[in-house]
Amino acid sequence: MGDSGESSLLEAGMSEGLQPPPPEAQLDFLQKLQRILEEGQFVASYKFALLHALADLAVLHGRDTGDTLALTTHEIAERFVELYWAQTRPFPGRTGSAVLRQNTGRQAAVVSSVETFQQKHGTKLGEARRKGPSWHSLVRKVRRIVVEMPLWKLQVVGRAPLEFLYRNEGEGDQVFLLPGVAFCLRRFHGLVVELARSGWVRYVRANNSNLLGNVSELEEFLFGAERASLAAYRPILLDPQKGRCFYCRTPLGSVAEVDHFIPWTLYPTDLGHNFVLACRACNGDKRDRLAAFPHLASWTVRNEELGPALADGFRRAGLPFNLAAIRRIAAWAYARLEASGGLCWQADLPKATRMVNLAPEWRQVVGEVEP
Repeated sequence: MGDSGESSLLEAGMSEGLQPPPPEAQLDFLQKLQRILEEGQFVASYKFALLHALADLAVLHGRDTGDTLALTTHEIAERFVELYWAQTRPFPGRTGSAVLRQNTGRQAAVVSSVETFQQKHGTKLGEARRKGPSWHSLVRKVRRIVVEMPLWKLQVVGRAPLEFLYRNEGEGDQVFLLPGVAFCLRRFHGLVVELARSGWVRYVRANNSNLLGNVSELEEFLFGAERASLAAYRPILLDPQKGRCFYCRTPLGSVAEVDHFIPWTLYPTDLGHNFVLACRACNGDKRDRLAAFPHLASWTVRNEELGPALADGFRRAGLPFNLAAIRRIAAWAYARLEASGGLCWQADLPKATRMVNLAPEWRQVVGEVEP
């Protein structure tokens, strides 16, 4: 693709080196993102998945500076597999059960590839990653689809290029996010993911109207964490917590709810070291909030001391885990909270005062996490 013909405020705002882009450049980024979603052509759900993947990878590998960020097409393809992994299960619709169509014609090739892999190797993502050559073969197949379809076509509005994320080289095994883009994807991660998912849901609904009818829980089906799969983490976490709630330390008894320490709504991923067991009261009260410094310190110490043992348990159960990744996600989440001046939740305080400021020592606990 040629030059977009429009000056990029993000690039223009980067004359001061690695400084974050100024507010007007961030607004320009969001406006261009909106144009892609509203004016772009969508013959499959791939472009929504690509935006979701870029935002997720910026959190994992980027920094809160204005620097560029190189992402390999292999990394993008692997995130595609993760995003589509649960979407191969049949949807129980009004006219029967079927895998939801994600293409205007035949089933989207990524969905078909993932479904074929699962039929042969099972549906547990953790086990699938350890299939070695078979897993890498699946990712390579998806990579070819990503490179051929959405990667170089995402930034096209009508027939005109709108290159504000990366240059449309049309080839190669990596893309370089332009200056300031990784910062914006990290800063607005929740918004980017919400926009991508909303468009994705609308697209799937339009292509499966006969099956779906008036179903309102489509987003939960496509993207929600499966409660059954979370239950598998419970026996692995129970002994390390000595049968007590991670937050208030009361005995759990027969009730032990699996909680995303870094909330699912903040960064949607199911990785073993992110989970803790909580009593129903704490889990319900914490909701989608970040936990306060004492809980962050306890969680970090647990993962440092018991990380390998927990990993063995997750591995035996075929559950996904990646301690390095979840540490990077935690560092991003708490830095984001600190920058916004937001509050976090602390269990051992009267209910009316449980929302507290984040202690500045949090960085000493999490440490410097290299992307």
